[in-house]
Amino acid sequence: MSKENLLRISLFVSVLVFNPVVAETLKPIANVQTQQETRVSTSIAKVLHKRGLDEDAAKKISQEFVADDEELFASMIENLLNGCKDISKDELLTYLSNEALFRKSVNFESYDQLVAMTSKIKQKALDEVTLRELQMIAKENRQLLA
Repeated sequence: MSKENLLRISLFVSVLVFNPVVAETLKPIANVQTQQETRVSTSIAKVLHKRGLDEDAAKKISQEFVADDEELFASMIENLLNGCKDISKDELLTYLSNEALFRKSVNFESYDQLVAMTSKIKQKALDEVTLRELQMIAKENRQLLA
């Protein structure tokens, strides 16, 4: 057997061997993204259910609140949690569940609404650093919409 044939055969065998491995490594990434997309409405529904709502009603309210683009909603929430260290995920989910319960909308690309949301969660006046963080978050979220 010539060196070219040996090289071709070994390349072919390696493609056959490693192709399923590559496919398997891509599956968990897709699953994580899918789970992250559904986490927001599911988390809001869990908070509502813990507060005494029927499970089906809580799911319906949270799905209506998140609306059609849950991925965008989750990205904006992630921007807020990563950009503003004063707010925890639990505090934000509690606030969002309250807004969902009263059928209020939340606008994560609005600086004014981010300030109002953060001050309501923290129940205190915000400092300059937090206000600058919220301004950057609103700007990032507006860019997500574009």
